[in-house]
Amino acid sequence: MFIKEIIKRNIRFGREFICHRLMESYRTEGGPRQRTVLNLGKLDLPKERWKMLADSIEAKITGQLCLFEVDNYVDQQATHYANLLIHQRLAIMPEKKSEKDEAEYETVDIKSLSNSQKRNIGAEYVGLSMYKRLGLNQLFKQLGFSKKESDITALSIIGRLVHPGSERRTRKWAQHLSGLDELLGTDFSQLSNNALYRNLDLQLTHKEEIEKYLKIKERHLFSLKENIILYDLTNTYFEGKAKNNKKAKKGRSKEKRMDAPLVTLGMMIDEMGFPKTSKIFEGNVSEPSTLIEMIEALQGNKIDREDNSEKKESSKKVKKGITVVMDAGIAKKDNLTLLKEEGYDYICVARNKPIDFSKIDKTALLTIKKDKNNKVEVQMIKKDNESILYCKSDLKAKKEEAMRSLFQTRFEKELKKIASALSKKGGTKKYDKVVERIGRQKERYSSIAHYYKIEVKHKDGIANAIEWEFYKEQEAQERFSGSYFLRTSRVDLTEEDIWSLYIMLTNIEDAFRYLKSELNLRPIWHQKEARSDAHLFNTILAYHLLISIQTELQNDGIYMRWWNIRELLSSHARVTTAMTNKEKKRIYIRDCTDPESFNKRIYDALKLSYYPIKAKRIKI
Repeated sequence: MFIKEIIKRNIRFGREFICHRLMESYRTEGGPRQRTVLNLGKLDLPKERWKMLADSIEAKITGQLCLFEVDNYVDQQATHYANLLIHQRLAIMPEKKSEKDEAEYETVDIKSLSNSQKRNIGAEYVGLSMYKRLGLNQLFKQLGFSKKESDITALSIIGRLVHPGSERRTRKWAQHLSGLDELLGTDFSQLSNNALYRNLDLQLTHKEEIEKYLKIKERHLFSLKENIILYDLTNTYFEGKAKNNKKAKKGRSKEKRMDAPLVTLGMMIDEMGFPKTSKIFEGNVSEPSTLIEMIEALQGNKIDREDNSEKKESSKKVKKGITVVMDAGIAKKDNLTLLKEEGYDYICVARNKPIDFSKIDKTALLTIKKDKNNKVEVQMIKKDNESILYCKSDLKAKKEEAMRSLFQTRFEKELKKIASALSKKGGTKKYDKVVERIGRQKERYSSIAHYYKIEVKHKDGIANAIEWEFYKEQEAQERFSGSYFLRTSRVDLTEEDIWSLYIMLTNIEDAFRYLKSELNLRPIWHQKEARSDAHLFNTILAYHLLISIQTELQNDGIYMRWWNIRELLSSHARVTTAMTNKEKKRIYIRDCTDPESFNKRIYDALKLSYYPIKAKRIKI
């Protein structure tokens, strides 16, 4: 073997590109010929050491000892290229025949045994199997993706499921840790970061078609009823200023990152947790204003917002049989009216008290849940074609009482600081400045501050005392009593039905938790709007795989978080075993390790074979 330098010229740009190839000579009837064994890229090695590298590579793949001393750098390069060459030759070999065929025997030197090229395949196998079961491989082909683009798309989505991280991290994982390329029958060794970035953009281009396809496919595959739609929003933050993203705005961060620009993700899911549609909004978007866009996305058409009373009246009669469940932040009166006009029912927390607490008969409450952790009591009231459900939760009451105590302590601590400054040298004493400081604290602790009566005594524009009193005790007790009202347009439901449907909102909270913690939705490193939107959509596609896998596993009695499943599945791997036989030939066998009992349990639940790829063998 020898190394040859190749110079390529790009006439258009007037540039030269240098690369190196590992070559070998062979004889033919027409005389000696040369052929490329392996593309080495561009070598960072002086020409006088090329022969040393070529001989070292040949020695490693044939299992021979080098007859000359090789420095560490050349040895590392030789090992790298030898592994690539072996992997390349194994990849083009046909799979070994089944175990039912005749046995093969070799006399080998057991001291020559070695294992290399270990690549994890457990979680990748599960993710790819569900990817194919959802028909995503066929969908992307129908959308015009090339074979290479389809393979990178699978890597992008399954990579987010199995090893979530940046595109750079995904590339390193695909090239050095994962056997996903073997499962796909492709090669990611030459994959670039830019190829992954471009693929994200390609996924976003087809967002509407992909979401529509998955909604139909999952409905049939998992027999989804889709009678209940859960809607909520979450936000996540950017690393960097994201100046090129018009959606990146500072607002109230659910992750307490008030210093960073945000973007908001709205998502509608069904009662089983499967996404129906999603949309990305500005970071400071008003939650109620998002509903109409989400309903339009769900329906696949624009809503006619003209004030046509006759049309609205007729549309009310067309019921879709779907109930939208949402939190108080979205449930403005206009939104509830819109849902009714579009034929939807709704269940939500009332934004204001629809019924005075004094009108609730506390002795006639119906207990709908009681265990060692919580007790929930309710009372139903019919009002204005709605069912109003008063709910009182012991667990919620304990939490709210703890919150009240904490807020009071912190608010009064700040008031004491402001008051003590009145008697300190250099402290704030001007009346208007003192009032301004108190105003800032009232805004900061708005949930408790309005129950206080605060008076600032002053003379000649100088404050000399601050007095406060917690004077709305009864109102505070009602507010932090664990009591709340649910309202619904469904007048056919029992008290327990209404409450049970409302607490399904925890399913969408779980979905957001999966997106953020197990699929690394946050933070967003991309600075361009389209690229950050693509990152969010890519994470949602990975969530489609996750919820599909978990649904199948739960049907078989397996209830585990995905992070735990994928960690345990990593014990299943693909490995190359090498040995030298009696004829001094080096034998390489590429095969899967035997799955452990946990892997078998998961594979059985998903109806998968224990060995996703059959063995391959070469002899050099």
